[in-house]
Amino acid sequence: MARNRRIELSTIIGEDSEFIGDLKAIGGLRIDGKIEGNVESDGFITVSEFGSVKGSIVASECLIAGNVSGNVTVESGLELNSSANLQGDVVAKIVKIHSGAIFNGASKMKNEEKIESK
Repeated sequence: MARNRRIELSTIIGEDSEFIGDLKAIGGLRIDGKIEGNVESDGFITVSEFGSVKGSIVASECLIAGNVSGNVTVESGLELNSSANLQGDVVAKIVKIHSGAIFNGASKMKNEEKIESK
């Protein structure tokens, strides 16, 4: 999904960083560190192989290569790389799971209604 296009990043959580609390970002967000709290972005969220999130994720699109313990809700697509470990439920139009990825949860296909944050 993200492989063939350029992703604009507005926020990066570095590999040595730890963020506790809810995070709302405008634009693309890359998580290389640890977040304990809910994460929301109107853009693309990437959780790298070094990144982890303990909380829910709400985004336009999402790529997970690290660890996520929480529900993921995306407008369009969710991709789980081979190093991904997702413990939570998913709501998305498209879910792509690479061989080796771990996904423990339920998956629901999203219809055309826009997702609203709570």
